[in-house]
Amino acid sequence: MNRINLAFVFLCLGIMAPVLLSGQTPYVKQIITANSGRFEYSPPFQDWVTLQSYDPVGGTVDLINTVFTQSAQDICIQGHIAYIAAQDSIIKINLNTYQRMAAVSDSGLSRLYLFGGKLVVSKQYPLTTFFAEVLDTADLSLVTSISGISGDCGNMVAAGDSLYLTVSGGWMGTEGKVAVIETSGWTLVREINFGAEAIGVLNIYRYNDLLITVNKSPYMTPDVGSITAYNLNDNTFVNTIINKNVGAGAGIDGHLLYFGLDYGIGSFNLNTLQVEDTVVVPDPGSALFKYITSATVDTLNNHLYINIGDYVAPGICLVSTLSGDSVTSFATGISSEAVAVDMRIAPVGIENHGPESLSLVVYPDPVSDKLFISMPGKAEIKSIQITDISGRIFIRQNPGSAENTTSVSCSELPSGMYYIIVETPLGRVARPFIKQ
Repeated sequence: MNRINLAFVFLCLGIMAPVLLSGQTPYVKQIITANSGRFEYSPPFQDWVTLQSYDPVGGTVDLINTVFTQSAQDICIQGHIAYIAAQDSIIKINLNTYQRMAAVSDSGLSRLYLFGGKLVVSKQYPLTTFFAEVLDTADLSLVTSISGISGDCGNMVAAGDSLYLTVSGGWMGTEGKVAVIETSGWTLVREINFGAEAIGVLNIYRYNDLLITVNKSPYMTPDVGSITAYNLNDNTFVNTIINKNVGAGAGIDGHLLYFGLDYGIGSFNLNTLQVEDTVVVPDPGSALFKYITSATVDTLNNHLYINIGDYVAPGICLVSTLSGDSVTSFATGISSEAVAVDMRIAPVGIENHGPESLSLVVYPDPVSDKLFISMPGKAEIKSIQITDISGRIFIRQNPGSAENTTSVSCSELPSGMYYIIVETPLGRVARPFIKQ
């Protein structure tokens, strides 16, 4: 493993959260970045997709794996497992050992989403049909392909038992749409058309009773984009036109959405549906072909991780507060086009007995409405608590019968990070999750 020692010792990203349940503490273990390498027109190729881990406490970067293909699309993390979409391959990696657990060939990869123990994959050009598929998370085998979606797809979010998937139609698209997928049978129910004002739709988030989409500026009109708010209760939507260059979304913290704006990072107020701050992080130098290639929000420490590069030489990841103050930076590879936060809980004070306790499945994460809980094996769920990171109990629930699966309504929880604590005859087990 190639280790890059940085010129600083970064002791802590913010103040650690209060102790939960006799010492359980949430923390960010690492930041995972996928670097696409230089764009190469034809073989023999010399650059490949590389995966790196940044340790926010020790300030070191490890190169942890290589995917022998030419571009990275997405990283999806649940627990200590990461799934990486890289052009023609999907990789499953253990983030404790950095060893591959599974890999499959695929094509037209766009974005990844975990729901109900399945990995949902959205698709794009060169595909002309089946723009989404469902894989088994165990071995990445195909469960089903979803037919009927009208074009190239992007990000996904769950609301109740449905999955909402952005449909841009690719660079030739003329309207922004959202496909509604019924997850019990993985079938397309309908497509919601946001019209030409939402062309370039890519990211989608859940905020209270709203679905929020970030609609990137089209190539032909780079100085206008939009954000759409769709009301799940009455099926109405509002397109907020933004007369600036709109880039990809980075994530939501509280009532603010962070997204690409005029080649930097801006924020959008989800209560007023207006731009809050046009320059949280400034343009890193687009006039000199230096761009933000990917970004994500660390909701635990209230930080932004922003990859910056010129697609030719190695770049950096800028670490910033959500108010725009620079914290530090670290070295990355070339074209760092995907980044994700590996958030953990220190397992002190919780009894984990046997494989059933260790196999607690909680989905979707992030959650907006119902949170589903499953204990694979024979362990029965006796009681459930949901607490915030300071230990305050928000929800107590006792299932009406001895089952190993159930659900909890989280619709009334404020946005933020929580813990679900499940009591079984074999002991207690806790898992963190995020309420959008």
